[in-house]
Amino acid sequence: MATIEENRRHWSSYDWRSGGEEWSESWGGSSSQWWGSLWPRIRPFLPCRAAVEIACGHGRWSEFLVGQADSLELFDLTPEAVEACTLRFAEHRHVRVRQTDGKSLPGVGTGAIDFVFSFDSLVHAEIEVLVSYVEEIARVLSPGGAAFLHHSNVAALLAEPPAGFENRHWRAESASAVAVAEAAEASGLVCSGQELVNWGCPWLTDVFSLVTRPGSRWERPLRRVENPDFMAEATSFGRASRAFGEAGFRPDPASATGLSGWWRRKRR
Repeated sequence: MATIEENRRHWSSYDWRSGGEEWSESWGGSSSQWWGSLWPRIRPFLPCRAAVEIACGHGRWSEFLVGQADSLELFDLTPEAVEACTLRFAEHRHVRVRQTDGKSLPGVGTGAIDFVFSFDSLVHAEIEVLVSYVEEIARVLSPGGAAFLHHSNVAALLAEPPAGFENRHWRAESASAVAVAEAAEASGLVCSGQELVNWGCPWLTDVFSLVTRPGSRWERPLRRVENPDFMAEATSFGRASRAFGEAGFRPDPASATGLSGWWRRKRR
């Protein structure tokens, strides 16, 4: 099990010269991973007025979120990541980067956030950390807001280990789809959807959870689906990227930055 301090030490000493791009190699790069795998899952929630990214690292996904919110709050556990993102997004006045203690969102107003996002980071967070963040999400989420959280499902696998199971990617061993859904309910939120996926292995080690407030447009009975073919997305987009380059993975004029700009102009 990885503690907050262990995560802080590990990611403070990590070699960030590639900015985390090494984790998107299977997709052919972060751009193809964003537009191919992430955007289809989160596009209903964007653009928005105010967004938060938890565990932003060196801004690999923040780069795509910048044009999707009028206000973007980035949080990370390490001062190195905070410094890197502060420099990277220095020209974006609507972006604020702060350090977190690994379980809270300091300085974010109650009910102020429309979209909370975390991907490829909280998979290393144990359940007590996830519970703390879910409680914070319950505090900061606007009435119609939603959160998209990528976390571990290894606790479920360890309960009845499948043949040959290995925790190959340092996933948290106390977190699971069920545990996060229960944490949401305990915090007065609703877990509307969960996609259990494989990640570089045959087992469903990871979960994408959608959390919202009761009464929001995103509320519905929990749908929990298993997707053992998730890494096939990486293979497919990786092939396309090798053929056409990441230039082939850009938004059309009606999506992403173009729509975000229209959204802001419309409200002025």
